[in-house]
Formats: sequence, structure tokens, C-alpha cells
Amino acid sequence: MRCIFQLYRRLIGETLREKLLKIALENSFVAGIILFGSVARGEGTKESDMDLLILWEGLNPDDSYSYVYRNVSRYFPRESVTILDMNYFDFFKVEDVTTLYINIIWDGVVIYDKHGKLNDFLVKVKNELTAKGVERKKVGKYYYWKLPKPGQKVKLEV
Repeated sequence: MRCIFQLYRRLIGETLREKLLKIALENSFVAGIILFGSVARGEGTKESDMDLLILWEGLNPDDSYSYVYRNVSRYFPRESVTILDMNYFDFFKVEDVTTLYINIIWDGVVIYDKHGKLNDFLVKVKNELTAKGVERKKVGKYYYWKLPKPGQKVKLEV
């Protein structure tokens, strides 16, 4: 039974990957797609939403979210999807990190990367966070971040 479940999850994952790659290939503004959250961790259920970070280039920053959302959400007419967007190159410039950013870095599965820089960057940031004493903790099905000192800001130097 366990083998059947693992095969099913792998097939669902391949189908999702194919759909996300289709988004990238059909939309020239897409420079990167990162899947994060419970689906990326392999903890998703049928009630889970899918969390996507769409990294774009060549868009007007003032209109980017509505443009990205309109063009990406049409691929998921029945699924619950959360779409975040960011300029591809700005993703690498973040210094003061938020917990959302750390979650994207930690859970992120790079589905598409036009410039081939995302995987190495994710590894470098994870290593730097670990070196600075940032730890991910889990209580039940929930996660939180433990900082070296409560309330401390973490600055990245990657």
C-alpha cells in the first residue's frame, strides 16, 4: 500500500511540474518559479493550497502582481493557489529577511530558472542562516523559526 501511495504522489508531482513548466514556456515574463509550503515539503493534503513564487523580468513593477496573477492563475481553475511575485534579480538582493522569505528559501523547490542561479542561491542562503544560528522547529504540523536571540534581525551577506 505504501508503494502505491508513493507512486501516486510522484505522479501528482510530475503532473504539477509539467503544468508549472508550461506556465514558464508560455509566458516570456517568467524567469523563475519556486514552489514552497506544504506541497513543496511533501506534506500537502487535498485541502492544501499551492504556494508559488513567480520571479519575473521585463514587467512594470507597479502592475506586476495583477499581470502575473491573471496570467498564472488561469492554469489552475479548480485548485487553490497562492501566488507571490517578485522581480527575478531583486530576489537575490534581499538583506533583511522576513519569515516568509526564509520559508521560501527553506522549503523552495525550483521548478524553472531561466538564468540558472536559483538553486545555488537557495543553498548559500540556507547555509548562511544555519551559520547564524537560525533554526527551524516543528510542533505538531506547525513550523516556527528560532533566532539566536528573540526578536533579533537576521541580515544576509550572500
